[in-house]
Amino acid sequence: MRESSPVVPPIPAAPVPSAPSPEHERTAARQGTRLGWDPGQPALYEQWGVPSPTPKRAMGSDIGVLPELERTETNRRPLWRHPAFLVSAALALVAVVVGAVLVVRAVTAEGPPSPTDLAVQSGSGNVRVSWQGDDVAWSVFVVEAGTKPVDVSRLVRGTEVWIPKSAGLYDADSCFVVRATADNRGKSVPTDAGALAAQGAKQVCVGDAG
Repeated sequence: MRESSPVVPPIPAAPVPSAPSPEHERTAARQGTRLGWDPGQPALYEQWGVPSPTPKRAMGSDIGVLPELERTETNRRPLWRHPAFLVSAALALVAVVVGAVLVVRAVTAEGPPSPTDLAVQSGSGNVRVSWQGDDVAWSVFVVEAGTKPVDVSRLVRGTEVWIPKSAGLYDADSCFVVRATADNRGKSVPTDAGALAAQGAKQVCVGDAG
């Protein structure tokens, strides 16, 4: 009996390479482009074992950011030439001058106007009180021990006042206090010598009538 020979499968034919398309060539060209490899261009990196011809700058530098400042000798300004000292001295001088002026004015200032030549004249039906003084408003009060002062300033005419006896505003024991109105407004009527002098007031009594 004849042995049968094995069946060998057919070997496929090798594919014939096709020509690359234009698009494939452009893609391959883009992928193979390396920057810095064109003739005359500096290399952007070192090749293995070949140093780059372009020197690299060191990370650190001996050059300072700011220049060194040279020390210069400065002459200290005297205290009396310092602006703050001059301003303080000027203010202190002004304060001293103002204080001195206020003190002088307080010492030499005149008090309220005071009447002079105060006199009283008694008649049969009235009494006349007259005085000399500045051209200001004057107030006249009738005072008597144990009674409240009576203001008769409404009867004043210039530097005199006539008070009728029939009005019952005074008697033989009454006195009259004359003082400037503006400087003593709201103050109590003085009856003693100290209060009279403080207000520039003067007093005359009916018993002094000439």
